[in-house]
Amino acid sequence: MQTFSLDTNCVIALEEGRAEATSVRALANAHAAEIASVGIIAISASERQKDGGHLESYTCFQNRLASLGLEHLELILPMFYFDLTFWDCAVFTDEAGLMLEQKIHQILFPNIQFCWPDFCQANGLDPSNAALNPKWRNAKCDVQALWGHINAGREIFVTSDENFHKVSKKAQLIALGAGCIERPIEAKSRIKDVSK
Repeated sequence: MQTFSLDTNCVIALEEGRAEATSVRALANAHAAEIASVGIIAISASERQKDGGHLESYTCFQNRLASLGLEHLELILPMFYFDLTFWDCAVFTDEAGLMLEQKIHQILFPNIQFCWPDFCQANGLDPSNAALNPKWRNAKCDVQALWGHINAGREIFVTSDENFHKVSKKAQLIALGAGCIERPIEAKSRIKDVSK
């Protein structure tokens, strides 16, 4: 059975009725029909919401998934980050996991500092007083999305985020263990029967 990881953009596609929503729904249906293993990247709960704010609890994210009919999907956990992830939906990692995260970051965001204090220093922010900058936070969430996928040993990372599909980056990410990185319509084509 093939394993798929849906990123935040897949959830947004369903919420907003984007073109790729049909493919995302087909993947979710394939999981329900037990012809594929489909999971949601749990770091999605830490992403900035439509209103510009952030969720207060992971339960809010679970309710969001339920409203979209995605509550039956597996959860793919990121590594724990204070002030970013939720206690009950993250894992602690080892040195190899930290090195993997740094490699992913360097490929996806070579112009954004990896560590929060370094980002603050480069941008004139006080790390003890500043809320996580949206640019840095978004980069960290994207890195953790792929990190969680690789850490869980899953095969197909599903995203419409063009940063993951850039020719200069995609092959490097696959070499780190990402398996395949596909857009929703490409991922859907891998499922033999999604009519159920």
